[in-house]
Amino acid sequence: MKALVLLALLALAALCLPGEADAKAGSAGSSKGAAFVSKQKGSEVVKRLRRYLDQGLGAPAPYPDPLEPRREVCELNPDCDELADHIGFQDAYQRFYGTA
Repeated sequence: MKALVLLALLALAALCLPGEADAKAGSAGSSKGAAFVSKQKGSEVVKRLRRYLDQGLGAPAPYPDPLEPRREVCELNPDCDELADHIGFQDAYQRFYGTA
């Protein structure tokens, strides 16, 4: 049984290895700059959607949160971060830094 499995694996390896050698030889002969594309061709392939415009592909992307910079300041202060877990971000920020 082990000999049969070993024979099957060797046969499979023999079939796969010559195919890889042919593929490597073919790619070595290809042009040198095949990996690089001009900006124009690249932009045709990857068309980026505008962030806040609805292109008919569902809901538009959400607008950035105006409180995010303050939330990050509060997260960097361990005491404010801990208090924010208990009473909420805006109240914790107000207690440490004034009005939110």
